[in-house]
Amino acid sequence: MRQDHLRAHRLHRHGEPGDAALTERVVERRERRHRETRDEILLAAREVLLERGAADLSLREIARRAGYSPGALYKYFDSKDDVVKALADRAMGALLEAFAGVPTDLPPDDRAVELGLAYLEFARHNPADVAIVTMHESIAVGPHSREHDQLEETLLNVFREGAATGVFSMPKSEDAEFMTYGAWALAQGLATLEQRQRPTTAARLRSRQRRLLQAFVNGLKSEWSAPR
Repeated sequence: MRQDHLRAHRLHRHGEPGDAALTERVVERRERRHRETRDEILLAAREVLLERGAADLSLREIARRAGYSPGALYKYFDSKDDVVKALADRAMGALLEAFAGVPTDLPPDDRAVELGLAYLEFARHNPADVAIVTMHESIAVGPHSREHDQLEETLLNVFREGAATGVFSMPKSEDAEFMTYGAWALAQGLATLEQRQRPTTAARLRSRQRRLLQAFVNGLKSEWSAPR
């Protein structure tokens, strides 16, 4: 990598014929190697995180499994929290792709149900990603990532629209967060319950998930208020 950098520097300095194209190829190769190494580290970190949890995540163990020295990891990540954040960002990006399959022109109540079902389908096939997002939320520090903000806005906007149009009976803007929290908790609880059951029981629970989500959403349309 260092040789590539020196070669690119010499070409730029002496202006050899074709130096611009060659310099660009050298830079692209270096950036590709950087991405590939980062991906290898994240793959090892994912294994360790799922085995040990965020509290016992060790950069030394990540380095050992990835085949690098512990010091080399700091060229790519500032801390173990930075590693968890990178893994969570990838998982949340994948979840956003799943949510993108839900039509945005559905009424907010129907859209809320379909987003819940999309989450359950995603969790069914990507339980490790869901676990990583949950672990990240328990240790999250500093500013939120773009993926986190997009995910939050995707969910909040459904309930904001429902409140603004009168579909839901909680008109205050701060109640959109309240409704989102309830919907997220229900969907995550259903996903966890399904994963921990025997196949036959899980199938029976899965057949009732839409009705349970609809029951929650219908409750938001009724005249009621949660205790303050």
